[in-house]
Amino acid sequence: MNSNKVFANETYLLERFALSDEMAFEYIFHKYYARLCLYASNICNSKILAEDIAKEAFMKIWKGEKIFKSLDHLKNSLYQSTRQLALNKLLSLKRSLKREEDYYSDLPQHEESPLHRIIHAEVMGELYDAINKLPDQAKKVIILSYLEGKSNQEIADALQINLQTVKNYKLRAIKHLRSSLKPESFIIFISALYLIEKNHF
Repeated sequence: MNSNKVFANETYLLERFALSDEMAFEYIFHKYYARLCLYASNICNSKILAEDIAKEAFMKIWKGEKIFKSLDHLKNSLYQSTRQLALNKLLSLKRSLKREEDYYSDLPQHEESPLHRIIHAEVMGELYDAINKLPDQAKKVIILSYLEGKSNQEIADALQINLQTVKNYKLRAIKHLRSSLKPESFIIFISALYLIEKNHF
């Protein structure tokens, strides 16, 4: 049965959603997910982070009481939740980067501890191995972006491809790296990429 027809009635949709009907959730998810991703990306300037934030906003609503007076009420709640989550993510990222910066600034400038050198080598080794396993064009894009700090437009010019193609390759590469890297290594990678992209805005 076509869910678009089933849930065309707003009252029925909200009643089913309140009863934790998964089909009602899927209908609402597909209706608003792309919009929330765009909204979140305007706050955090990261498409991959925006996708996670949008999904988290839906789960927060889904795990709550799910009692809404209208579809607009539900939509506004999703936007509010997305905004708060995005701001919290940014704050958390800034604090994390500040702690890392403070940690490195406290280390003797002329000497690193053996443990630090080992950890750094292990993390970077894992990152390089994962990057080298990417498809050729995606690998070139990530190397130019992550290792050389180039903007998307500079990468497009260097590889003689259009800007959207660069973004598509980067998105695919990030999704691949997310699944192949350890969580802590991926956080380091995505944090660095976020700062590089932010500097180009």
